Amino acid sequence: MTDSFYGTFKVTEIASAVDVDAIIVGAPFDDKIGIYQEGSALAPQAIRKASQFFAGQSLRKQSIHQLNVLDYGNIQENLSFEKMTEELSAKVSEILAKKARPIILGGDHAIAFGTAKGLADAKEKIDALIWVDAHLDLMNEYPEGKENTRATILRRIIDKKWIKPEQVYFIGPRGHNIGWEEVEFIQKNNMNLLSTKDFQDKKKYQEFLNAILKHKNIYMSVDLDVLDPAFMPGLSVPEPGGFTTRELFSLINEVAKNIRCLEIVELNPKLDLNELSAKVAAKVIYEFFDYM
Repeated sequence: MTDSFYGTFKVTEIASAVDVDAIIVGAPFDDKIGIYQEGSALAPQAIRKASQFFAGQSLRKQSIHQLNVLDYGNIQENLSFEKMTEELSAKVSEILAKKARPIILGGDHAIAFGTAKGLADAKEKIDALIWVDAHLDLMNEYPEGKENTRATILRRIIDKKWIKPEQVYFIGPRGHNIGWEEVEFIQKNNMNLLSTKDFQDKKKYQEFLNAILKHKNIYMSVDLDVLDPAFMPGLSVPEPGGFTTRELFSLINEVAKNIRCLEIVELNPKLDLNELSAKVAAKVIYEFFDYM
């Protein structure tokens, strides 16, 4: 069976659920702006299929098998941005009402607007947002005339005041797909940033991590293009010079206990190689469950 994440119980409702640790929900969405190759809408099912490759148990005593995890299926596919936001935010709020951690499978990064709205609607007191990404997603419009895309979505979340700029922690920005207006926005708003280059400096990384760990209710959004394309070929916007899988897994392990909501985005199965990228995405979830 590949229609649910391995080690979970597939459900169509959660009203009757009790003592749940986490609930997975898929958001099969592409922003369809015509610049990047579409395919991220296929990612939720690709991740579920790839999860079957693993047994779920690691060297740690705790794993997915010691947790009560449900798979709530997907919101509808090929929705408008507005309808996607409505459906995903409702699911996230519903999951939070059960005192469970939402695990969101994107979809491109535009789905973060739905996740953030769900957290806000549920009055969840998120005290930090970790934006793990090769890019900043702070453009006001991109492309011109488009305000709700993967390249603008964090700007929209901040515009809504669902998170304060100084509560945002960027990890992994790099390369040459960054707008200068984004850099100026970060500087003006005293946002926190650890570039891929600075991530390699152990002292800088530890200081940044210590600042993050002061927060106990974190929303973590993982754009898989933070990884080097050598480890993650299935990406619409690959950016050479990125993290190794080991570095990303280690980061997840470090902050897992403080994560209230985890989101994984930007896998494009159409560009994947032997389902390698889908397996990496599934591993992110297993690593989280080992340490949450």
